[in-house]
Amino acid sequence: MNPDERPAIEGPSGGGARPSDGPESAAPERGAGAAGKVGEADDLEFEDFEDLHGEFADRSGAMGGRGRAPFVIFAPNGNINTGSVHGGQRVENGAGAAPGGAERVEAQDGPISVQEVLAARTGFAEPGCFPEAKRRLSSRLLFLAGEPGSGRRTTALNLLFDCSGKSVALRALDSDSDLSSWQPSQNGVRGYLVHGLSPAVRLGPAAIARLRQRLNDAEAHMVVMLPCDADRLRGLARDADISPVNYTPPLPRAVFDSRLEAVVLDEGRRQALLDRLEPDLDELLAPELMPAQVAELVDEVGRSGDDGPDLADLGQRLSFLAETEVPDLLKKLREDPDALAFLLVTSVLEGLDHRIVREETDRLLKLADGRLDLVLRANAEGDGEHGRSGRGEEPSPNPRFVFRRSLDELLETIRAECSPGEMRETSSYAYTVEPVHFKRHRQAETVLRYVWRQYGEVSGLLTEWIDNVPGNEPDLAEPMGRVVGLSTGWSGGRRALRHIHDLARSEHLQSRSTAAYALGIAAQDPILAGEVKFRLSRWSVNGGWRLRSTVADACGRDFGVSRPELALSLLRRCYRGEEEDEGAVARAVHSSLERLFTAGNQSAVFRQLMEWSVERGRDAELAHMAFPELLWEPSWFQRQLSPEGEFTDAVISCVRASLNDEKLFVRTSYRLLGWCRAAVWAEPLRAAVELLLTVLAQEMRPGELRLLVEIDRSDDPDLVGRDIAHRALEAWRHGEPQPYPTDPVSGGPDDRRH
Repeated sequence: MNPDERPAIEGPSGGGARPSDGPESAAPERGAGAAGKVGEADDLEFEDFEDLHGEFADRSGAMGGRGRAPFVIFAPNGNINTGSVHGGQRVENGAGAAPGGAERVEAQDGPISVQEVLAARTGFAEPGCFPEAKRRLSSRLLFLAGEPGSGRRTTALNLLFDCSGKSVALRALDSDSDLSSWQPSQNGVRGYLVHGLSPAVRLGPAAIARLRQRLNDAEAHMVVMLPCDADRLRGLARDADISPVNYTPPLPRAVFDSRLEAVVLDEGRRQALLDRLEPDLDELLAPELMPAQVAELVDEVGRSGDDGPDLADLGQRLSFLAETEVPDLLKKLREDPDALAFLLVTSVLEGLDHRIVREETDRLLKLADGRLDLVLRANAEGDGEHGRSGRGEEPSPNPRFVFRRSLDELLETIRAECSPGEMRETSSYAYTVEPVHFKRHRQAETVLRYVWRQYGEVSGLLTEWIDNVPGNEPDLAEPMGRVVGLSTGWSGGRRALRHIHDLARSEHLQSRSTAAYALGIAAQDPILAGEVKFRLSRWSVNGGWRLRSTVADACGRDFGVSRPELALSLLRRCYRGEEEDEGAVARAVHSSLERLFTAGNQSAVFRQLMEWSVERGRDAELAHMAFPELLWEPSWFQRQLSPEGEFTDAVISCVRASLNDEKLFVRTSYRLLGWCRAAVWAEPLRAAVELLLTVLAQEMRPGELRLLVEIDRSDDPDLVGRDIAHRALEAWRHGEPQPYPTDPVSGGPDDRRH
């Protein structure tokens, strides 16, 4: 059926490629020096914009994972301890974090999750400025000046929580938001957190007064976070009569005590740990420690066994010491190309298996072609530019010697260690890894930041290495993208995003996926956030399919998850159908919609699909083709398929439409059969499945009939809904009325059969 001919009320029906559908089929094999051609608008140079996966990851990545597939223990509504347990435990039956063990992504422009607010409250130590900041915020608007990474955001969230009457209805705004014309949300938001002020935003006293009045009318509060930039703060004080509160982190000991109380709930064990640490605790808690670094220390203490932590090991892991140690480490390794390459690769790929790290080290050494060698070859007579005359040459190491350096020797040289084997899983099989980690926390980022700034040619070498990563290593896209994204802040300048643009328009899927990760990291910088959004907006409209597939992928990564409303808008513009090369864009759009859905934006994504479904053309097609992919995660649908559900009728209508679409029936029925199997062990899901099947059985079109036949013919005798399917099919075969006197959704008379 033509998408334009579908009844709008039917709702969306969908189907993106699952892992079994394979990767982008048209993607060419890549070689070490591949530099493919680009077409359409992708052939525009970066300067032209100045004026103006298949699945990309494993199943765990599609669910918001971080490049590693977790173990899954199927035990709905159950609580499982997989290791030793100390102290108290707590269970919360509410909206949980993103599935798949995903790390939480901080909201940058959109709703702040309840989980993030509660995490900010947990173990919070009030800084000295907290009472004054709270008093200033009583006027509805507070400007808070402090260093990024110093706990400033955590303090801001606690201020908003306290001043808004303990409300968790908070929202984040990006730094490029124009506060002079901004209007508060109409959805009951009580607090707003603004990530800095873009230099392009101009605020005067009158604009500030109007902003306060709008906040007062909405009964809301706002905290604007500012960097400790003396010139910028003086300009704001002069132009807008703004007097920010200067944020200074609380003392490390205060953070330690508050955090330890939250992490180690058992008072007896907590006191025992303190007694063991006390003689050396003041030395460990150096004054320069930031709250996040103290949290690292507390987490290490909390993970220790009954005998407590090893004090020497704790000292080895304090991240702030890396700043002073890295320059000395690099000086020590200047004449050791193997160790230099291993250090750089480990800094990028920390946490991956040692075999991958070694392979990538060899690839970097080969690509460097002598750029990591202090001396290429010593020559006794000094003949030739590099001493290659062939006469009087001194012996030099053979780079092909297979016993050149052992793993243990390299690890010791760069102060790293190889963790014990861990079991990980893909969607099809399990495997063992031995991840490499630095002994010092955050040493990887410190090394990369130092060499990026101090040695200009290293950045070019690393960028070349990243751009030529083999296409069969999807696990490398995220860590490499993180480095590329961080480097935009280390580099600065008007063209900080140029190297990301080159990756984004690459013909290689791996490079585009790396760029998608990088854009999310770069957008965490308040200065770069506006430029990242500008680029993505332009690419989504004017870019060729490669750029648009990168934009679509970025919408499902950190960039989009932290800005869900903007991400949905970009995805709509990226989609141009599924023909030829546009299929790669469509797969990225479907995958990102699913990631946004499972990351906690279920209502927003579903509501958007419903709005698109009443449009004509590609919007309706996208909505219909995307819906079945959302059925992979049944928890939200479980809540909706009840008499109290907000979208009950809409969900049922969407399921009907998908079942009766020939292209979508297989995907939709497969997911619904999965619900029936899972519901055997989950009572809430059982109720939702039985309600859905009861309603579907009341209107036996071909799609509903085929689904009920599959359920009835199942070999599983315990399959939930089998009795409903059997009764409905018997009644249909005999031409009898459906035996349902009431509407299971509303509980009232069922007149939909008449």
